[in-house]
Amino acid sequence: MNKYQKLLDYYKKCFSLVDCFHYNSETSKEVFMQYLPTSKGQVVSITHGDIEDHRIRKVYGYDVLHIGFIGNSTPYKGLPLLISVLQDIGMIESWDLSVWGGGVGIHPLLPVYYKGKFDSSTIADVYSAMDVLIVPSIWKETFSLVTLEALSYGVPVIVSDNVGAQDIVKLYNPKFVYHSEDELKSLICEILSDKNLLAEFNDKLLSSKWKYSMEEHAKEIIDKIYKQR
Repeated sequence: MNKYQKLLDYYKKCFSLVDCFHYNSETSKEVFMQYLPTSKGQVVSITHGDIEDHRIRKVYGYDVLHIGFIGNSTPYKGLPLLISVLQDIGMIESWDLSVWGGGVGIHPLLPVYYKGKFDSSTIADVYSAMDVLIVPSIWKETFSLVTLEALSYGVPVIVSDNVGAQDIVKLYNPKFVYHSEDELKSLICEILSDKNLLAEFNDKLLSSKWKYSMEEHAKEIIDKIYKQR
């Protein structure tokens, strides 16, 4: 028996003593169930204290679609894939991509602008200038707080089906969760030809109750987990 198997068996034994798991997404539950098929738990999305309700009505009457990406440039975050998709689409007069979270610079061939990092003093300006955020992760992410953060500013979000926060995105438009590179390309092209898709997402986001405060989060944990024990 190799060291990995011994460690896995040890964790399985420890986890067998857990009465209830708090899964922060259906994605994390799915991964856990692969190794602990008899485990019991509840899915409750997460949040944090700095995420507050800043939702605003967005205007999409402009010719250029302003796309945002927030994160580092490591391949598993999906930035190279996103740039490749945009390059295939072409139509470079119709869109631009602002990349936040890494260095500063400009792509030599495409309207891709690397804008460095931002902080709490500029976060509202970042999301105000963004028509849509894309989270194109190619590895499993148990959640994605940046998705929730963007939604808190009224920004529609497109996520891959590897992103746990797809549970929330689906509430506003299931089409904004894509399952392949071709689906992402088709969705961006559709938005470029009809920005009403973004306006409808924003409308639904504004008309629904904001339930991702820490108070609401604590209440949901109590109701779904502790009151069930």
